[in-house]
Amino acid sequence: MDTKIIFHCLGISQKHYFKKFVIPTFVFAILFPFLLLIALPSIMTGIMAVLVVVISFVLVAMVLIYPITEIEKKRKEINNTIHYYITHMGVLATSQMSRVDILLRLSQNEAYGYLAKETGRIYALIYYWHISFPVACRFIAKRTPSVLFSDFLDRMAHSVQAGQDFENFVISEQSVVMNDFMTMYKDSLNSIDMIKEMFISMCMSLIFIVAFAIIMPIITGMDAIMLLSGSIAIFVVTELVIVLFAKSKVPTDRIWHTLEIETVADRRIKWSMPVSLLACLITTGIVINLNLPITIKFAVALTPLLFTGLIARTEEDKIKRYDDNFGAFIRSLGGAAGSRSGLIIESLKELVSHDFGPLSENISNLYKRLKTRLNTMRSWEHFAAGTGSNLIERFATMFVEGTNVGGKPAVIGDIISRNFMDIVSLRKLRYSSASSLIGVLYGMTAGIAATMFLAVSIISMLAKLFSSVPIPDIDIGISISAISNSNIPLLTTLLMFMMVCHSLLSAMLIRIVDGGHHFNTYTHFVGLVWISALSAELTMRGMVPLLGMM
Repeated sequence: MDTKIIFHCLGISQKHYFKKFVIPTFVFAILFPFLLLIALPSIMTGIMAVLVVVISFVLVAMVLIYPITEIEKKRKEINNTIHYYITHMGVLATSQMSRVDILLRLSQNEAYGYLAKETGRIYALIYYWHISFPVACRFIAKRTPSVLFSDFLDRMAHSVQAGQDFENFVISEQSVVMNDFMTMYKDSLNSIDMIKEMFISMCMSLIFIVAFAIIMPIITGMDAIMLLSGSIAIFVVTELVIVLFAKSKVPTDRIWHTLEIETVADRRIKWSMPVSLLACLITTGIVINLNLPITIKFAVALTPLLFTGLIARTEEDKIKRYDDNFGAFIRSLGGAAGSRSGLIIESLKELVSHDFGPLSENISNLYKRLKTRLNTMRSWEHFAAGTGSNLIERFATMFVEGTNVGGKPAVIGDIISRNFMDIVSLRKLRYSSASSLIGVLYGMTAGIAATMFLAVSIISMLAKLFSSVPIPDIDIGISISAISNSNIPLLTTLLMFMMVCHSLLSAMLIRIVDGGHHFNTYTHFVGLVWISALSAELTMRGMVPLLGMM
């Protein structure tokens, strides 16, 4: 990537970055090992010397990689908000605001993040440096990390130079930018299949490492607990890396609202977590003293978390139903207001009697608040908070802002409705991808648990066999003491701990893919732990007659 774009995003010149960060880091990385060798030669031996060298290499790598990671972060931030941005610009363009005033208003919207900062730079070039609109757009287009935004700025610069009406241009750009955004979004969703294959392949490979760690002490006589602990750490860290990679690839699309207004649903979710944690502590205290298998104890102790997960899932399903009906509502409201010269309250009065599904009650409450004429924006914020939807929050705010500055309600309603439904359709594709992933992860979790506890069953069988049969004092190729001293309950506990970690990371992966509330993680977490526990118990009990342990 062009270094001009990289250092534009960092807000620092290339020369200044090298002088202030790269060169000092290189010097420190070179001198640090030698200074330690001179000052403390006694510690610069063996693994400590290797560790010091590795630290130096890591520091150099970090200072070189940081600009690239930062530009990727900015690019993703722009691509994840450009659909809101173009809709907002289209809404404002229907008013009598000038192009520069529209840019100023968009640059002041903190919800757009780095996109607002880039817009502010265009405004500053025009307003303070007196550079022409097309030149300012092209200047930023050459330096922005997002291809989507760069192409849009180039088209906008050309349309202004050609003398095209700005409102007509922005309205025509709705479909162009939204199509580009949808293509980008679908490409990101396609990466879910790649992530799924990667997750499965790595897990299938790593379970063999864990299985060998269980069985290898029989041959080598090494400490089984140490080998198994190391293998579990490798397994969990690898899964964690894949989950973090998935988070960087999947588009960020928040479902829940960001308003500070606390609703009944928010309070219900907020207080469900302390209740679930308290129930987990109580349940753990009870099951410890019960005569239950270790695997079932783990599952029972974590089951109360399902309470929080189910509440979050129920509320999230309601939000999805609200989103399905909002597009029709805002289009109807815009059309009705357009025929009544922009009178929103009178238009809303006519719509109160219409059926908009679960959104009808919220519409009625909105009309009652607007009738008081105290605070229009606050009334719409309460409406959005009542639905709990981030999409409704963003688009409802745009509708109010656009109509307040003199925009055309009918056109605004049509723009918002069309773009809103495009985003909802993309989300449904995302939910479908998440559903297929859920089935794969549940099946894989059962398979991993069966494989791991099959190995434990074999070790347990061998331990019982050699404890009751006299063994001659000759080398038979296996470590009898390692088998006899096998701590089966501890091995089972460690493996079940691994399965709990795997279940949590799998549930987090599902949540990352479907974009839901983080408390929704607990629904699948508890389900996967129970699948692990039941699969483990069925495997161990089923292997009893096969291995002659009756």
